[in-house]
Amino acid sequence: MKMFRILAICCFMLGVLFAFEPTVAMAQDQMVEFSSAPQQNIEMADALRQDGKIYVVVAVLLTVLAGVLFYLIALDRKVGRLEKQLKDEYVNR
Repeated sequence: MKMFRILAICCFMLGVLFAFEPTVAMAQDQMVEFSSAPQQNIEMADALRQDGKIYVVVAVLLTVLAGVLFYLIALDRKVGRLEKQLKDEYVNR
């Protein structure tokens, strides 16, 4: 049950992050650079963004994270069942 609370909080945080993403992107376009160092362009990120491959990278990362979360939930359920089984055996002695 604790895992579901943690998962719900993570989903809520991701929802909030994606809800405010366009405003953050617009704010970054209007930001003024205060440092005296020249701004460095990251060629790989620009190339991925131009080719539309950045969405593939994001999709793969989300798939991996979803798989890890699914595995953790399944593992939590199994451990919960084992704990309940051990508790029942200990009580029945």
